Amino acid sequence: MVWPARPRGWAKRQGFVGAKRALEEVEPALARGTGWPGGPVGRKPQADRAADTQLGIRATTEEREAWLRTAQKNGYRSEAPWARDVLNAEVASARGTGKK
Repeated sequence: MVWPARPRGWAKRQGFVGAKRALEEVEPALARGTGWPGGPVGRKPQADRAADTQLGIRATTEEREAWLRTAQKNGYRSEAPWARDVLNAEVASARGTGKK
């Protein structure tokens, strides 16, 4: 099957009629947003590269609201990039590199 790499492109898929040797494998991330059932969902990551893994943290509603307020006060749109930067700065500080 082939389909357009655009939102809801999976719904416009068609059978591939070319030679099998003409096919080439592409990264699943290219299917993001097309609706392909095996592909990633949501927006593209804002970072330079996609994360290898995800970390989930349980938090109360009050904690999330406080994190979001603090993140926005520091110029972030959401708490996730702010939390990542704060955690990375803490690791750098603990290692003594001072890198932020």
